[in-house]
Amino acid sequence: MSFFSRPSLVVALSVILIAMNPYTTSSAPGKTRLERIIYFTFQPGNWDIYHFPKRGAEPRRLTADPGLEYGAVISPDERWLVFCSERTGNADLYALDLKNGGQPHLLLESEAMEDQAALSRDGKTLAFVSTRDGNADVFTIPFRPQKTQNIKKAMNLTRHPGGDFRPSFSPDGKLLAFSSDRDTAPTGDPAARRRAGEIYVMDIHGQNQRRLTNQAGWDGSPAWSLDGREIYFYSGRARRYRIWAMNQDGSSPRAVSPMTSEVALSPTVMPDGRVAYSARTGPEESARWRIMSVKPDGSDERVESEESNNYWQPSFGPKTGEMFCHGVGPTPEGAPVGSAWPGRMYLGPGPLLHSGYPKRTDLPDRQVELYPIRGFSGVPHPNRDLLVRTELPQLHLVLSNMRGDSAQQMTPVQNGELPWIGLSWSRDGNWIAYTAGEMFSPPKAEADVWKIRPDGSKAINLTPHSPGNDGFPSFSSDGRRIVFRSGRTGNFDIYIMNSDGSGPSNLTNNPADDTFPAFSPLNDEIAFSSNRDGELDPKTGNRTFEIYTMKLSPDGIPGSLRRLTYTHAQNAHPQYSPDGKWLIFTSEQAGINDEEPLINTVIFSPQIYGELYICRLKDGKIFRITNNKWEDGFPSWASPVE
Repeated sequence: MSFFSRPSLVVALSVILIAMNPYTTSSAPGKTRLERIIYFTFQPGNWDIYHFPKRGAEPRRLTADPGLEYGAVISPDERWLVFCSERTGNADLYALDLKNGGQPHLLLESEAMEDQAALSRDGKTLAFVSTRDGNADVFTIPFRPQKTQNIKKAMNLTRHPGGDFRPSFSPDGKLLAFSSDRDTAPTGDPAARRRAGEIYVMDIHGQNQRRLTNQAGWDGSPAWSLDGREIYFYSGRARRYRIWAMNQDGSSPRAVSPMTSEVALSPTVMPDGRVAYSARTGPEESARWRIMSVKPDGSDERVESEESNNYWQPSFGPKTGEMFCHGVGPTPEGAPVGSAWPGRMYLGPGPLLHSGYPKRTDLPDRQVELYPIRGFSGVPHPNRDLLVRTELPQLHLVLSNMRGDSAQQMTPVQNGELPWIGLSWSRDGNWIAYTAGEMFSPPKAEADVWKIRPDGSKAINLTPHSPGNDGFPSFSSDGRRIVFRSGRTGNFDIYIMNSDGSGPSNLTNNPADDTFPAFSPLNDEIAFSSNRDGELDPKTGNRTFEIYTMKLSPDGIPGSLRRLTYTHAQNAHPQYSPDGKWLIFTSEQAGINDEEPLINTVIFSPQIYGELYICRLKDGKIFRITNNKWEDGFPSWASPVE
């Protein structure tokens, strides 16, 4: 997805008006009604852990939670299965007792993300990735599967501002291999910057970290051979992700997996020395993921999983050779299906509101409820359980409640203009403003700001004669004005107009790109994102975006400008809290939390705006409020449901 380049898509809206039956999630008996933070997330629907007792056998599903469960590894004694679960709305590590059964046991008490587990060959030490200290680092802790330990007791081995991922113990337990993006700066389009990763090794205490690979793109997911002389990994160095091997010092790299798969990732070594991996065959829109294996010399390719489902990231019992992996789980009967997009943006079947939510969370001065919506964009009603969102792949506006129930398509927009993103409710709930046209295109491309009634009536083009790209409208709290972004002068600047479209005037006027404006509920200020002071990407000439606020007089005259973020990262989509004391926005300032190819080849999720942050406006202090490896974006902060 590009900020300013997108082919024109014109899709008329279908007319389906049905009676609404709102379902209020935050006003159950005995519960205090809380403010709501609603955001859109590129998360799959349901993943579960599967057990294959032998090659090609019918698998047994080991987990039944409707949320995401993935990344299983088996202990050396084959009693415990460690995996990541988002069943509570947080990414945590659990242990399942394969011998005695029972429910999975939480391993670490933490508000951060814990993922990518690995166990030492003696079963005494657990390595994993956590965002405890602000970004993705490799940690270790004694493996105590029947006890919940505090994350504070874990040892951070990498302590680097770059992302460190996928630890793997050497057979003798003296070394840990891992991947990292620490030596490659992000580059590319402002809305989809990419990183690259290499393989590193360090001793078991985190000392003597050294780089083993040096190639463009990603080298990731290291796995040791049984004798410890070689390290297997995936690499995109041949313009296709394949499994490679190298000596433990990084010398003599060689391709292992054949070219029969479009993508090969997540290598692991089976008890007989074969190399297993996740393999994708077919084009993205009809891809099939299977577990494949080859001999160490790359011969004798065979399928290890069955063909009716998609499976990823195998792990094998060292004694029995039984396979564990994660795959697509069942969709709860009657659950609304999340939005989809052709190709990699396909989110898969599952609920609109992700499992484990709404989730209450503590902010510095209040408690709120989080609502991650599996879709692309939208905005909640100011004080009702209503959500207007962009439905994919048909690309039309839909009105529903937060769970997706009682969804109705809204009335077609005049002239076949495409409603896309940049949605805004008026504070009284009588109007919805949105962008229609070639929004992700150059400043002079055609796009307009429209408004429409929630019942789909009275669609009005507010900028019909503008010679440029108008979008991202935001109502003032009194409904009298709308602030929006426009490219009518040849630059993207912030403009203000009356809510009937009259009297437009510019608030900013400079060669930079100013976008994503939001009106303060106090009507005395706007927030927006701009690359005027951003860090320059020498490869592309793009600059990163930071968050700013601008004071406004009662007559809409621009006043003092304030810069809030100094991150040298992408920051965008600011929105105010209902009382105007906080600003919520998306940011990549903490980097990514997993290797890009493991996510991007399965689901479009670059995570360039992967996490949500809030800024306290009185002192500029910033707090992080989400921790996962999915892209979370387009946040809104709404009042409690009345």
